[in-house]
Amino acid sequence: MDVYSNGLPKEDIDFLKTLVLHGVKLGLENINTLLQHVGSPHEKFPSIHIGGTNGKGSTVAYIDRIFREQGIRTGKFTSPHLIDLAERFQINGIPISPEELHEQITFFRSLIEKIKILPTFFEFCTTIAFHWFAQQKVDWAIIEVGMGGRLDSTNVIKPEVCAITNIGLEHTQYLGNTLEKIAWEKAGIIKENIPVVIGEKKQDVANVFYQRAKDLSAPLWQIEKDFHVHWERKQEEAILTYQSPVREIKKAHSRLNALYQCDNAGVAIGVIDWLAKKGISIQEQSILQGLANVRWPGRFDLVSQSPWLLLDSAHNPDGIQRLAENLDEKVTVVFSVADDKDVRNIIQILVPCVEELIITQFYGKRAMPVEKIREIGLQKNIPFYIEPDFYSALEQGWQKAKQGHKLLVTGSIYAIGQTYEWLIKKRIIDKIEF
Repeated sequence: MDVYSNGLPKEDIDFLKTLVLHGVKLGLENINTLLQHVGSPHEKFPSIHIGGTNGKGSTVAYIDRIFREQGIRTGKFTSPHLIDLAERFQINGIPISPEELHEQITFFRSLIEKIKILPTFFEFCTTIAFHWFAQQKVDWAIIEVGMGGRLDSTNVIKPEVCAITNIGLEHTQYLGNTLEKIAWEKAGIIKENIPVVIGEKKQDVANVFYQRAKDLSAPLWQIEKDFHVHWERKQEEAILTYQSPVREIKKAHSRLNALYQCDNAGVAIGVIDWLAKKGISIQEQSILQGLANVRWPGRFDLVSQSPWLLLDSAHNPDGIQRLAENLDEKVTVVFSVADDKDVRNIIQILVPCVEELIITQFYGKRAMPVEKIREIGLQKNIPFYIEPDFYSALEQGWQKAKQGHKLLVTGSIYAIGQTYEWLIKKRIIDKIEF
């Protein structure tokens, strides 16, 4: 992971990198200790908690935008970032300023030295988010789970509603090697009497959530059972129809037009419905405007139409499958992946969509070397070539796009972030918009 934030002093960056080196440590002891020392800021604002394998960031983005259209001051905590660490901490879609981020880092760095604990990088970020949101007096916070759920550091909040988008095989070394084991970990965000909305359709996996919800007397809505959503793609937008016991929406427009966003939008509106059932009303016009205006960079993101360039941060077989289902014709692919990913299955899913494959590796230690990608995953029946330097691979792909080929960059969120940096440096786009 590239720890960078424009305007942050070098000592802040160096300190954060030392936290990254300590790796992943699931558990709530550190986060609880830190929050108790600063007055439990996570208890000072109402929140919504979103977990799952794929789509949780998109679901957060939908809810955040709907709230903002209603005039609600929102805090949004997501991970990872694309380019700048500040992206993880947003109020009304605006990332934290370098000055505020430096202030938070300095404060909590001093605190952990004083109380002699060493949080992980993600625990440190979570603490900053909750502390900053409380200081800024947000009306609501929408919080994305980092990894799993049960032992994720965000799981100290008591939300008004929680949601779990779906379950796929990911982080198996931490969460378990079956869908049911992973679902059990992610079900850990379900809390007593707190409504939960799920987008999981595989019933044997969904049953894990049903059991957890039953044990905790938590009302549960499941997609295609308790609410229904239909999605029709129209060129650069989608038309959505939604129905639940609370409301019916017909022919709403959404700028996120990938078919897999249908379920994410449905889960987001399901969360809004549960708030309505609890007396927290969101006007339908705010929902319609939120759907129409939402942005979620790097997720089936057509950043240029001519030349045609699509960015998608899918990085596991489930995500790649969803991406492939949305491609109407074969594309040239700039492909790189993190070293711990299932590259064999990812490439196997991509093959029918590939006109030509440019194998590369994004910058950083987590990248899978190009020769390893070729050795493990490459099928011999597709044209390919290897370009180890990531920016050179993008340049070659861009030249093909200028010749009329459709270009896709995918395989890793780190690669997508670096692609945005390249696009900004080349002045193809001005900035990332949220």
